[in-house]
Amino acid sequence: MTELLYLLWGEYSEYTASLADGLELLGAEIARVEDIAELERELTREIGAVVLLDPSPARARDARAFLDMWGDGRSLIPLLAAFSGLDRLSDHGATRLLDDFIVAPGGAGELVFRVKATSDRQGGEGETLSFGDLAINLDAHQVFLEGRPLLLTYKEFELLRTMAMSPGKAFSREELLREIWGYEYFGGTRTVDVHIRRLRSKIEEKQSFIKTVHGVGYRFGPH
Repeated sequence: MTELLYLLWGEYSEYTASLADGLELLGAEIARVEDIAELERELTREIGAVVLLDPSPARARDARAFLDMWGDGRSLIPLLAAFSGLDRLSDHGATRLLDDFIVAPGGAGELVFRVKATSDRQGGEGETLSFGDLAINLDAHQVFLEGRPLLLTYKEFELLRTMAMSPGKAFSREELLREIWGYEYFGGTRTVDVHIRRLRSKIEEKQSFIKTVHGVGYRFGPH
């Protein structure tokens, strides 16, 4: 059972209504907010999470910006979303702004579990590497850009961690392939290039962190 307060904000449907009912059955308190002003009033209380219901990308951006401002650059209040179907996720830019999300038929129990897991990651201690606006928590496997959590795949995180732990070192594609995928990986060095491209698209919004070393591979370091 949980006694956390959940703020539910967004569209209401049969699915999201059942999610709210499920939270109450688990012993959680919920409050429904409709705008930033209502959200701000509720933040004077201890909050378990803010849950966006089928949010638009604009709604997710507004919520993330406000929570980060409230938290002085890094919100410790988890921001999650519940989507009533996979179709609501198509080309949905909001997911990178979220700490986590669930999709129907995921219910209240799954939501509570994800909130706890997110809170543990955000509140956990551990070595953190900082490079300008980029912060990498090595133990929690969490990456923040300008205080916003980034959603990286396991391989993307391992690439970033490996290079960031030796800033300035030039890694060959073969070296990265062996280190992260293993000697027998059949994808070849092109796999490294594809993952580097995806990683860059997530961490290099305003600043370049990964440099291509021609004839060799890649090196990490703000420049």
